[in-house]
Amino acid sequence: MRFQAIEAVLPSQVITNEDIIERVKGASQKGLSPADLASLERRVRALFAMAKTETRYHRAPGQTALELGVSAGRAALKRAGVDPRDIDLFIYVGVARGYLEPATANVYQQHLGLVNATCFDLLDACASWLRAVQVARTFMEAGTYRTILILNSECNTREFGNPRFTSLADLENRFSGLTIGEAATATILSPSNGTDDQFHVSFRNWGADHGLCKIPLPHHHEYDNGDDTWPITPLQFFARGERLFRSAFTKMIHHYREDEVIRKFRPEISFSHAASDAMTERLGKRLKVGPAYLTHRRFGNTVSASIPLGMAFAIQEGKLLSNMKVLLGCGSAGITTGWACFRYTD
Repeated sequence: MRFQAIEAVLPSQVITNEDIIERVKGASQKGLSPADLASLERRVRALFAMAKTETRYHRAPGQTALELGVSAGRAALKRAGVDPRDIDLFIYVGVARGYLEPATANVYQQHLGLVNATCFDLLDACASWLRAVQVARTFMEAGTYRTILILNSECNTREFGNPRFTSLADLENRFSGLTIGEAATATILSPSNGTDDQFHVSFRNWGADHGLCKIPLPHHHEYDNGDDTWPITPLQFFARGERLFRSAFTKMIHHYREDEVIRKFRPEISFSHAASDAMTERLGKRLKVGPAYLTHRRFGNTVSASIPLGMAFAIQEGKLLSNMKVLLGCGSAGITTGWACFRYTD
């Protein structure tokens, strides 16, 4: 499998920790005492430091998720030298979307002129992009499709975020939302024409922990059967951050060690879902895997865009080169854990 292009587009507004803290203070001052507001600020600063969060990018007023995604798609097509009419499969991935139906892929198909592509959405929270790569490779191996575009436009902050805190206890459930950044990425894949890329991918799911992170719909109670025991609000991002990180960390280690191909692979560079640079570094040390390309400090948690965003910038900086051995890791809501290894071919 050949990566003909991996492109990333960022919104224009740079957001710092100070910007987020001011938003939180402004939105929360009516519901918290001055003492609690000061305590909230101290705790948020400490958590940012622990996660190594510094900056992220958000849409400026008037900037839309659609235009970011279209820009990423066009950049990838240009980079790959591929005519839009030559894309025969298009997969839209990620959490951010405008509709439950139809597939958001149909909207981008129209705007990108992918007139010969069949298309669909694939959703598995932060693991969506890696899932789509596996699906794309399977289709290529079967000879069903040859030139495949995978796109996301992860713009979620003003849609699913809420800077208003009514108690210090809210921080346990909603701090992770303060680290979210926005980005759009586009990846074009094609067969490697006989070159052995040594591609191997493995996924595991741990559904008993599905309640640790979610964005519920208004009718979620029809499906939870009493599983959602914590206070969740429809269409607002919820994450039991500390428990989620601890659980995902343990499960990623277990998954890595049980997969012989992944365990024996010796990467020259690795990329992971960037929920926290501190967690990525800790995971790398525990598994003795490296060097890791880190993105959280600069871009925040960009959800399903994290891995392709990192790869796009590593290519620009000359840190990801053709024929390098690459390891990808992902711990996602669900909980889903995913590992992939391959020899990168551009």
